[in-house]
Amino acid sequence: MTCLLFIFYQDMRYRAVSWFAFPLLLVLLIYISAGSTSVEALLMDRVFNLSFLLLQLGILTVYFSVKQQKIVNITRGLLGWGDILFLLCLAFYLSPANYVVFYVGSLIVALLISLLSLVKSETTMNKVPLAGLQALLFAGLALADWNSALFNLTSDNWYLNFITL
Repeated sequence: MTCLLFIFYQDMRYRAVSWFAFPLLLVLLIYISAGSTSVEALLMDRVFNLSFLLLQLGILTVYFSVKQQKIVNITRGLLGWGDILFLLCLAFYLSPANYVVFYVGSLIVALLISLLSLVKSETTMNKVPLAGLQALLFAGLALADWNSALFNLTSDNWYLNFITL
């Protein structure tokens, strides 16, 4: 939790996050999720999540390359390395359905927060603190997960339990 709040604070304050936060977060998330299911299932979940992330990054690269009519490196001014590294860390913790839902949901929330702050401050923001906002959202979800039996972020089976309630 401390690592997530550190990422949130740094991204909100400096629009950048110290590099050491991501390997630390990755190790902690792998450690926490290690006993949740079989090694084979964890490996398949990681492969799916990483493939999904690579697909998204590839689509963004193609989109902006076509739009600008040249090959574009999306990490230069469009998407920060901290944002990518944070999503990479989550790929090693969340189950596939939870990863996709969190990815889409957190992007929508970050967009809405950014639009609200843009309207409120009447200035143009040149950088959205995406990793920071996602870290805060994930911290809330992780707290709910660790303190409740209603859902499990490392398994997609909780959806079935939730539907049958």
